[in-house]
Amino acid sequence: MKKGTARALLLSAWMVWWMNPGGQAQDWHLVWADEFEGESLDPEKWSYQTGTGSEYGLTDWGNNEGQYYREQNVSVADGFLTITARKEDFGGKDYTSGRIRSAEKGDWTYGRIEFRAKMPVGQGMWAAVWMLPTDAVYGGWAASGEIDILEYLGHETDKVYGTLHYGGPWPNNQSTSNSFTLDEGDFSGEFHDFALEWTEGKMRWFVDGERYQTLTAWSSSGGSYPAPFNRRFHLLVNLAVGGDWPGYPNSSTSFPQELVLDYIRVYQEGATGNPRQEVSGGFGIDPVVPNPVLSGARITYRIGEECRVSLAIFDGTGRLMARLADGVKAKGLHEAVWDRGSLAPGVYSCRLSAGERTAVRKILVR
Repeated sequence: MKKGTARALLLSAWMVWWMNPGGQAQDWHLVWADEFEGESLDPEKWSYQTGTGSEYGLTDWGNNEGQYYREQNVSVADGFLTITARKEDFGGKDYTSGRIRSAEKGDWTYGRIEFRAKMPVGQGMWAAVWMLPTDAVYGGWAASGEIDILEYLGHETDKVYGTLHYGGPWPNNQSTSNSFTLDEGDFSGEFHDFALEWTEGKMRWFVDGERYQTLTAWSSSGGSYPAPFNRRFHLLVNLAVGGDWPGYPNSSTSFPQELVLDYIRVYQEGATGNPRQEVSGGFGIDPVVPNPVLSGARITYRIGEECRVSLAIFDGTGRLMARLADGVKAKGLHEAVWDRGSLAPGVYSCRLSAGERTAVRKILVR
């Protein structure tokens, strides 16, 4: 289902609360999101970057990578963004893949960026969701900074990295990094949740709600602290093949490989967004915010006509855990606030029934 203007306005107006490790509530408001519900990449939010990097002054994208980026390797369907890496000759390269960015369409100074993704697997696969400065006012890379929310190497399927690049222009650049390793399983077998919280003078990285890195120290040859991370940055999503860090694919690497995103959302503290607007029709549950749920969530749903409505939370066995709405509701948008209380961590479902129609949203409780 394609999203409309009213739904985008609703998303920008949602408010969510997270508790930081010190116990102080942070007032995050959703200001930008892509749920990938259409049939193609949203041109109002993303642009393609294609080629070998020389088109942008970066031979082999600056990392001796082996792919040619093409629009055809980026697809949106069934609620997911998929970037596919293929072994095929094109443009003088042995591989093709995809790369998109939000520059001048989604640019922010500070915020919480979160997304849900599933990784590829295999030697030479290098997936990333990251940020670059839109204006680069402090000088060339990395004096104006780089924020790597997630980097993943296909031969280390249980590990992801979060990194800051800063300092002076290359070769005087510096970096600080840490990694997160799963206790069991891997990042290619199922979806996981990733987030970065970026405030003035502080960066925090999370995997599945667990904070694994906090950074408060960096520098820039082009400005005083907290430069360079006090200017607007934009998002990039790509799947590279080969390069200096992961090395190139070998005989054990099978193709095609995919980086899949379920959604990506950006929140800012105290942002008001646009006023809420009612819709004239439609049916369904909008993305639950936040998800995963830590203490509670705001659930917004739509019905296309006045009718009797039931909105409830069920556990994995189908047992009723909470009833949030039960009665006649008018056509349009409605909201319910859910307090998870002492509910055990796990996967739950939110079920909306209105007349003969039913919609379900999965909810992860941490």
